[in-house]
Formats: sequence, structure tokens, C-alpha cells
Amino acid sequence: MEKRVAGIYFAVLIIGILYAVFAAVSFHSEIETRAEDTGIVLWDDQMEKTQEGDTYYYSRVLPMENTNEKVIVYNTVHMYLEVFIDGNQVYALRGAKDRAVKTTGFCWNVISLTAEDAGKEIVFQVTPVYRDSKPKGTFFYGTYREIERKILAERLAELVLSCMIALAGIVMLLYGLFVVKKGQEAETIMQFAIFAMMLGIWSIIETQIPDWIFPGSIGIVFISHLMLMIMPIPFVLFLRQMYHDKESRLWNFCCYINCAVIVLRLILQVMGLYDLRETLLLTHVYLLLFVIVIVIMTIHEIRANELTSQIKINSVCVLVILASTVLELAIYRFSNKSTPLGSMGFLIYIVVMGIVNVRRSRRLMEQARESELYRKLAFTDELTGLSNRMAFREDLEKRVMQDKATGEEKILPTVVYMFDLNDLKKCNDTYGHDYGDQYIKMAADALKKIFVQEGKCYRIGGDEFCAWAPYTSQEEIDQRLQVLEQDVQEMNDRGFVVTVSIAVGYAIYREGEDGGGLYSTMKRADVMMYERKQAYKKRLNASR
Repeated sequence: MEKRVAGIYFAVLIIGILYAVFAAVSFHSEIETRAEDTGIVLWDDQMEKTQEGDTYYYSRVLPMENTNEKVIVYNTVHMYLEVFIDGNQVYALRGAKDRAVKTTGFCWNVISLTAEDAGKEIVFQVTPVYRDSKPKGTFFYGTYREIERKILAERLAELVLSCMIALAGIVMLLYGLFVVKKGQEAETIMQFAIFAMMLGIWSIIETQIPDWIFPGSIGIVFISHLMLMIMPIPFVLFLRQMYHDKESRLWNFCCYINCAVIVLRLILQVMGLYDLRETLLLTHVYLLLFVIVIVIMTIHEIRANELTSQIKINSVCVLVILASTVLELAIYRFSNKSTPLGSMGFLIYIVVMGIVNVRRSRRLMEQARESELYRKLAFTDELTGLSNRMAFREDLEKRVMQDKATGEEKILPTVVYMFDLNDLKKCNDTYGHDYGDQYIKMAADALKKIFVQEGKCYRIGGDEFCAWAPYTSQEEIDQRLQVLEQDVQEMNDRGFVVTVSIAVGYAIYREGEDGGGLYSTMKRADVMMYERKQAYKKRLNASR
């Protein structure tokens, strides 16, 4: 399910981003102004307001002072704007020429004044793009720089919090990619990281500071909508990992419905039928549906299973978000002042849940490392570092492939080797077990060397070793044994307490002959090795 959702998700994300870039390049609101922006100071004035139909008018007489290099800054959200001084149009904000986009987006309108404007009447004619849009009534008057500082200062706290949210997402994404690297835990962390980054980007755009830097950019509007539309999917994929019923159809339903809403909204926008702003209700309805699903799954979790610490912490953090958001709305309602409380609530949520998931991933990684260590100890010979008999049996079972034509399992072409150390008992009895261990390690190093490119060597007994390698040709077998013989000769040239000698046997798997699989091949190799060991003893006795 996750792979299908991820495929749809990233396809939609890429299409949405490409369209946002296209909109940023192609669809710019038309701004006409009579002068360059040069002023700097701040003044917030009450304008006389009237309304005719869907159009709003704000007017006042400009002060009798030197208005040269002064500006009036007025923020519009999905509005057309015309500004007149003494009946002459000095500024206009219109929709994009292409009908695929109706809105003018978020725009800080800067009306530059001249010395001749003092004492004249200025009129702002504001027409909402959408019927449910209402114009704002706050105007900034003064020099450009001071107004800019005021606007940025008022939104600085929220901008910092939004950047911290995005930065937290980036840090978690890097942690998932380069520390956890793979597995379900890495996917969970990266899903949460993607959600945090998208929330951070959306929050940054909501501060309207990007609109001050790029006035009239429709691309910013599209990115904002895109982040809001897509961020629920990684959050759903992250959240479901906390619940025991991860495969519930409700999770799947949430993801597929969100994908359908995204596709529908983008199609309507691209076709020019409805702007993303006009179909925002679809995403709001989905978010309500998502909240309902979370409530249902939490109730089911409480009834069917014991609540995990992650779900408890998540629930507390969600309550913090709700409380901070409600408090922010209440403050705005009664004082008409925006606060960063909502962003602070989300930042707390992301930091807390990020820490919880990082700690959980570290704990699981430690458990995995311990498990791997125990497995390695169980499958490794302590003296030589080679794999042991248990590992040999397990690896032999992997030398099987499925025939695509018949579907039957077939053993891959394999050579099995058996090795036995001559005179190890004599070395132990005469010179002690320390020299015996040294003999075993010297032989293990030589055997390991000839299987370093292909195959694998194992110690399966006190003086017994075995190995397997893919079968290619008799020449390759002879070459391996020749390299081993040269290494043994070099050890004897250097000198050791006994003559180093390794008895070797090998057998090539034959499907008709080895009815017991590779274990039958191993027995045939053992017979050859035993015969050569006996021949070595006869030669040794004859030389005495």
C-alpha cells in the first residue's frame, strides 16, 4: 500500500511543483505604478470606507506636507486594486492575462507619492477576486525603509519559528538518510521529516514575507496550496506506525482520498475552471475527515490494545497544537493582532515527536546491532574468525535458484572442498596447544586467501575445514589448489615446529549423482580428502 501511495504522492508532488514553477514564470499579476519605490517612514491612517456592489472604496486627503519619497503600502489578498490621486490612476493590480489563473495572490502594493500629491484626495478601489473574500482596511504611510522594517519586525517571530520547523525537518531527513539509512524506522523518520519540511515551507509563506520579496508572484500562492494539500500524506504514513492496526483500510482510505483531492484540484486549476483558492474547501473537508479517522483509530487502539507511550505523547502534543491555535485565533479575534502561538505549538509537536522517534530509532538500532553481534558470534569460529559449521549449512541452502521455465528449484553449479590438517595431533602432543592453535590459524589464513574473490571457507571441526565456490571450470579448481600449495610451501620455508601439510578433497555437484543435494557433494569431497590424507601418512611412514 505504502509503495502505491508513495508513487502517486511523488508523481503529484512533482507535477504540482512543475506547475508552480510554470505559474511563477508565466502568471504574474500586472502592476502599474507611476514612479519607483524610493521613500521610507511609517504611518497607519484610517481611511473613509464605502461600498458599491462588490467593489470597496477607501479614500482620504493626503497630508499637507512634503510627500516626496513617501509611500503608502496596502496589502491585498486575492484582490484587484486601482489607486487614483485627484481622479488620475497612479497604480493598478490586475489578474494574470492567462485565464487559467484568476487571482492576484498575496501582494504588498506600494504606491509612491510625489511632492505634487500633497493635499490631494487618494482613492483605493478594491474588488475581490472571489465572492467570499473581504479586503483589509490597514494602510501604511511613510518612507519605504521604515515600513519595510515594521512589516518584517511584526512577522519576524513567526518567520523564525517557521524556519525552525523546516530546519527540524531537514535535520531529521538527514538523520534518516545517513544514520538510520534503511528499514521501516528510517522510512518513518523520513516521512515525519517531509511533513515537517512542508509545514515549515507553508508557514514561511503564510508570514507573507516571501510576498514582500517577490510581489505579485502567483508561484508562491501555488506552492502554499501545494504544501497544504500534500503534507497530510506523509503525516498519515508516519502516524499509522504508532498504531497496532497499521494495515487498517482507514489509513489506506485517507491516503487515496487525499491523492484524489490533490489530483482533482490540480486538474480544475490547470483547465482554468476553478482556482486552487476556490477548491480549498475540498482540502478542508479532507482534513476534517482525517481528524475523524484519527479519533476512530485512537478509540479502536484504546479498546483493542494498551496505549503506547508514542500515542500518549502524540495525543498530548496534538492537544498543545489545538490549544495554541485556539488561543491565537481568540487573540486575533479580540485584539486584531496576529501571534506566532500556532507556529509555536507545531514547533513543539515536531521537536517532541522528532526526539521521540530519534530515541526510538537509536534503541532499535542498538537492538539490531546486538542481535547482529549475537548472530555473528553464533556463526563464527572464535579462533580463526572463519564461519563455523552452522553457517556452512545455512549458506549451502542458499545455493538454490528457481527455474523460470518450470518453477522448480535447482542447485547452482557448485564445487565443495574439504580440508584436513596433517600432524595437528603431533603438534599439540609434542609442542603444546598454543603451537597447535598457531598451526590452525596459519592454515585458516591460507584457505581464506584462495576464496577471497568467490566462495567462502569455514572451520567445521578441530582440524577440519570446508569451503564452497561457484563452479566454472576444472582449470579454476586446479589454480586454487596450486595457490594453496604455494602458500603451504612458503610457510614451511619460513619454518615451523612441524611440517605444515593440508589434505585436500573436492567434488563438483552433479544433479543425477548427488541425490542429497550439496551434502552428498560434500561427502564425495570428504572421501577424496580422506584418501589423500591416508596417502600422505603412507608416504611419511615410508620415508622413515
